This record gives sequence, C-alpha cells and structure tokens, in this order.
Amino acid sequence: MNSKLVSYDTRITGYVSKKQIKKLKGVKAKELVLWPPVSEIVADDPPTGKIHFKSLAGITKTFPVEAFAAGQ
Repeated sequence: MNSKLVSYDTRITGYVSKKQIKKLKGVKAKELVLWPPVSEIVADDPPTGKIHFKSLAGITKTFPVEAFAAGQ
C-alpha cells in the first residue's frame, strides 16, 4: 500500500484520453517539503501494471496499478 498526501483544488481540469490525463490542473502531491502540481498521469501502453505521475517541477513518480484498486 502506498501512502501519499494529495491536495485537490475545488476545480480540477485536464484533457482525458486513452490511458492518460494531460494538462492536469488542481492536483498537488506532497514530495518532501514541497507540493508540486501533478501535470500529467499516464498508464503504460502496452500495460505493464504501472501508472506514472509527472509534475511541472520535473518530478515523476511511478506506482503499481494495484495501489489504486477499489478498497485500497
């Protein structure tokens, strides 16, 4: 199980397409003492079981798909 602090604005926008969300705005994830905005979320294609979260600050974090399954 992954534990990560995430902050959501009252308005979240982005462009959704198959296996990705680009130009995401309104979501931030705490990384050490910073809160860089998450700008893109991508699931691998072909599927590898990984989801990548990218920030404008150049930080990319990868998590297993299972971490986002219902009930987790």
